[in-house]
Amino acid sequence: MYNVDPNDNTKSVPKQLVFDNTSGIPVFDTDAEAQVDNPAKGTMTYSVASDKIFIYNGTAWKTWTRD
Repeated sequence: MYNVDPNDNTKSVPKQLVFDNTSGIPVFDTDAEAQVDNPAKGTMTYSVASDKIFIYNGTAWKTWTRD
């Protein structure tokens, strides 16, 4: 479910689970799946369940929702 971050082998980045968009952002079914463990700073994911984009700022996951 995760790949090793090519820039830091102690961190993980999510494998692409669903790719039906052109953004390149990994899409997950739930918010919990979208907030991957040990992400690299700047990792972005999308949750279908809540229609939110999750962005990891280096210390915590932040969310963005469309208006």
